[in-house]
Amino acid sequence: MLNILVTNDDGIKANGIAILANALKKYGSVTVVAPDGGRSAGSHSINIRKPISFERVDVIEGVDCYMTDGTPVDCVRLARSIFNDKFDLVVSGVNDGLNLGTDIIYSSTVAAAREGFIEGIPSISISTDVDSFYIVNNELESLLDYIFDCHLFSDEYYLNINFPVKGIDKSTGIKIARQGIKRFKTTFVKNTEGLYMEAKNDITYDEDITTDVCLASMGYITIVPLVVNQTDNEKIDLLENILLG
Repeated sequence: MLNILVTNDDGIKANGIAILANALKKYGSVTVVAPDGGRSAGSHSINIRKPISFERVDVIEGVDCYMTDGTPVDCVRLARSIFNDKFDLVVSGVNDGLNLGTDIIYSSTVAAAREGFIEGIPSISISTDVDSFYIVNNELESLLDYIFDCHLFSDEYYLNINFPVKGIDKSTGIKIARQGIKRFKTTFVKNTEGLYMEAKNDITYDEDITTDVCLASMGYITIVPLVVNQTDNEKIDLLENILLG
């Protein structure tokens, strides 16, 4: 039986983490360690010098749940330390908001899975579009069956999974995809206190139909295998030749 750690960035009382934890019970022993509130768009942030709280709470029936004031990445680090490396799998989500393409750079949901991977634990992040949990309720169980039956998780990569974009009632199917590109052009406006607030995002989307960005818009559940090493190996020789003249 697997020991499964579940976390998120929407907070321990969020709908998505309860749905996920309950769905994972059939695959092993589930422990939830999650933030006390929302931590969206915190990327891979951690607390280094600030003490972190850790308390048991009764939030999800039949699941051991612990709440912390740290980040989602802190949740993984803290759980690994307190529970003596007992976890075989980390699953982060289900996030209330898609994490497609370059969203993964900003996402704390994905970062929690990345941290699990860095620490040698097979890890998965799962997201759905804002206010689109109807499709999660209908299809999460079959998605998890697919993942576990095929044993898609591994310590050689971590998985970023997204349900289709909002408005699609039933997925077209499941696709293994490449990470796409989303380019943000953000407009800020000054408020009455003289501070700048994000007002609008103009987003340019990747048009490559093999990417998660496009496939999610076509109705697919997308699964992207990710790694931490960001080196562009194809450019090593090019840059060395430039350096050597």
